[in-house]
Amino acid sequence: MVSFSGPARPIRFEIKLIPRNTPEKVLLEDLRRVSRQIGGRSPSTTIYGEHGSLSAEALIHRFGSWNAALAAAGLPIRKNYRIREADLFENLAELWRKLDRQPISTELIKKEGLSRYSTTAYVARFGTWNKALQAFDAYINRGKSPKERARAKKKVHCGKAPSRNINWRLRATVLLRDNCACRMCGASPAKDPAVTLHIDHIVPWSKGGATGLDNLQTLCSACNIGKSDRQCARQHPKRSKVFAAKRRRSLPRLKR
Repeated sequence: MVSFSGPARPIRFEIKLIPRNTPEKVLLEDLRRVSRQIGGRSPSTTIYGEHGSLSAEALIHRFGSWNAALAAAGLPIRKNYRIREADLFENLAELWRKLDRQPISTELIKKEGLSRYSTTAYVARFGTWNKALQAFDAYINRGKSPKERARAKKKVHCGKAPSRNINWRLRATVLLRDNCACRMCGASPAKDPAVTLHIDHIVPWSKGGATGLDNLQTLCSACNIGKSDRQCARQHPKRSKVFAAKRRRSLPRLKR
């Protein structure tokens, strides 16, 4: 038998519609109102959702991030991301290599293990995701002018420069020659499964380096990102015993 201690409390279905094209002045004034209501502190998205007339999503969409909205309203930022720019760029480069294309902001999800940092960290540092991509472009291309990058792309499309792509057979040949270990620090997946190996141009392709066996070397992801497009001193590649044996068998024998 079910007993009731009193009349049931009526449920109030309060629906907040998300207004479209709300002026920035109205958004910021409502954010300041909530701040005054809670004692002058910067509200979180949860607190604003409870006391605000609008939605936190509307502010984030308009200003790029919650911290950017707080800054525009003249309120103190609740959390600063003290991540080095180099770490943010290296993380973006790693994600780019994993996906083999430019990442989009919704793919920077820490829970899935693809990215060490979320999109919020990039927006908090650079203001917007597009500005973060532009800063990454300036970092990874070492200050090349747009004309120089366009000229390099034009040469590739016109067939005046060799292809930069490394096919799977050439990649396997370089890895076998270098004993599947980084030529700079010696890191190898055999010692540490977390190590990722890349094939690097010794003389950068952007500076005229060819995509050939003598101009390629094995580097771990950390050394390859750190080297970027700098040209290192050319060294004769160390060949493994297995590679040397196959090389000798492939050479024609001279008649005496």
